[in-house]
Amino acid sequence: MKMFTNSEQTSKLIELGFERPRIAAPGLKWEDGVPTIYPQYTIGELIKMLEEVASVVISYSYQKNSYYVRVIIPKRIGGGMYRISQTELVDALYDMILRLKERGVI
Repeated sequence: MKMFTNSEQTSKLIELGFERPRIAAPGLKWEDGVPTIYPQYTIGELIKMLEEVASVVISYSYQKNSYYVRVIIPKRIGGGMYRISQTELVDALYDMILRLKERGVI
């Protein structure tokens, strides 16, 4: 199970204006032939981003080997429910954040 975003996901969230990750997670990025530790978002940080605007429900299906992330948006900020599934929880959370950002919820 992946516990952190990858460098592309991290860069995209920073580019979209989210606060930089607080943890330099165990991941290396090669820059000019030199391994460099780079910051990555944790599953907890991604959940917190979603919880600021929605109720979050996370479930796992053994039969489909997938994590499901469902968010319920309060009526005061537009209302609605969204659901995404991925084999990795961190990817499902990331995709949900992108979807809500596209729709102007976040």
